[in-house]
Amino acid sequence: MFARWVLAAAFSALVAVGCAPSQPRDKVVHVEADDPEMEQAKAAARSRLPEFWAVVDDPKNGETDFALKVEVTDASGTEFFWCNNLIRRDGKLFGTINNDPNTVQSVKFGQEIEIADDKIADWTYIKDDKIYGNLTMRPLLKTLPKEQADELRAQLAEP
Repeated sequence: MFARWVLAAAFSALVAVGCAPSQPRDKVVHVEADDPEMEQAKAAARSRLPEFWAVVDDPKNGETDFALKVEVTDASGTEFFWCNNLIRRDGKLFGTINNDPNTVQSVKFGQEIEIADDKIADWTYIKDDKIYGNLTMRPLLKTLPKEQADELRAQLAEP
């Protein structure tokens, strides 16, 4: 079984977590559901969620564009989406789907969804034009041409 991951091109990597719509050059990457590198990246991102929430709850150094990568599964398959506009309401977490689906049919771009903790695969935000988090992007970089992968690595706060 495959999971589908959206890997944004160099420019849209910064925009993908913001309010701008998904860019036409976003690349969907098929990853085996149990890919060890991706599973390790997801586990690392989940273990660092308290770091993300601390910055979300008290941004003091120009941090912006907070987003979570969320797993969505329906009868059509599994796909991962960046969700922005995060809000806590009535003890629940909600976010807005920030890219067009390629597999699942139960969500659409711009739709607010409830986010269960166990469906969070990654997190990200921008500070000083650098991408923080987004640990699941690293295993996907090998699918890109070297120049494009290097451009994305240069945008990472922790390459």
